[in-house]
Amino acid sequence: MKKILVPVDFSDVCKSAVQFAIQIAEKNDAQLTLLNSVHFDYFTDYQFTSFATAKSMMDEVKEAMDAKMGDFIGKFETRLKIKSLIHESSLISSIKELVKEEGYDLVVVGTHGASGFEEALIGSNTEKVVRHAPCPVISVPRNSDANAIKRILIPIDIRELKDSFFNQVAGLQKQFGAKLEFLWVKTPHNIENEENVSKELSELIKQHGITNFEVTIVRNVFPSDGILWHADDTNADMIAMQTHARRGLSHWLSGSLTEDTVNHIKVPVWSFKMDKKEKSISLNSVKNAHGKPEYKKIEVLTS
Repeated sequence: MKKILVPVDFSDVCKSAVQFAIQIAEKNDAQLTLLNSVHFDYFTDYQFTSFATAKSMMDEVKEAMDAKMGDFIGKFETRLKIKSLIHESSLISSIKELVKEEGYDLVVVGTHGASGFEEALIGSNTEKVVRHAPCPVISVPRNSDANAIKRILIPIDIRELKDSFFNQVAGLQKQFGAKLEFLWVKTPHNIENEENVSKELSELIKQHGITNFEVTIVRNVFPSDGILWHADDTNADMIAMQTHARRGLSHWLSGSLTEDTVNHIKVPVWSFKMDKKEKSISLNSVKNAHGKPEYKKIEVLTS
C-alpha cells in the first residue's frame, strides 16, 4: 500500500474518509492525495467572448479551490505531507486517469448512503466510484475508525470465485490484522450441499494463504438482505466484496449487490472490481449438485 487517493467535497462525511485514509497511510508510510474535481459542462447556447475568458474563469475557480483545499488539509493532525490535486475532468474520469497513470493502490471515499426516493432521484456518487475505479475502493460512512477493524465480513458468490479476489482479500487481512468471515447466502434456487460447499471453500481459502477465518452459510430469498442482516447481527467492522461493475441496461435491470450494499450499510465497505476475462474457480460441490431449485405451484382462487 504505497499510494492512496481520496476524492473530497469538504463535507463532514468526507472528513471521516480523509481521517480513515490517514490512519491507513500512516501505518504504511503511504502517499496520501486529496482530489477535487472542478469539472462542469458549458451550456451549448452560451458563447464566451474568447477562449481567454473561459480559461480565466477556470483559473479563478481552481485558485479558489486550491485555497479551500489548503484550509481543509490544515484541519488534520498527521505526520504525513498530504498532497492535493485539482482536476478539470469529471470526478470519475479523474480517478480513472490517476489510478492508471500514477499507480494509486486504493481509493477511499466517504458515503452518505441513500434510500428510497432520495436514491431514485440522485443515486450515489460513492456507488459510481465503486463501479468505475480500476483499483480497490473503501467506502467510509461517518465516524469510521480504521484502527477498530477487527472482523471483516466477506460475502461470496460460489459461482464467481476468482484467484485475484482471494489474493486481494489476503492482503486486506494483513493490512488490518482482522479475522475474516466468508459468507454465502443460500437462496431458494441454490441446490448445492451446504456441508460440501463449506468444506471445499475452506480448503480453497487456505490455498491462498488466508488464516484466521470461518465460513458461514445463511438462507435468505435475497442475497442483499442476507448480507445486511448478518452484518448487523454479528457486528462486522467492515464488509469486503467483489463488484461486477455492470453498465447500461444490465446495471439498471439487475443492479449490483456491492453497490447496493455500499448505499445502505453503516460500516466501511471494501470493494474490488473483477476482471471479466479472468476465469472463475469451479467448485466440485457446484458442478456435481443434483436436484431442482425450490419450486411450488400456487393455486389462485378465482370467483
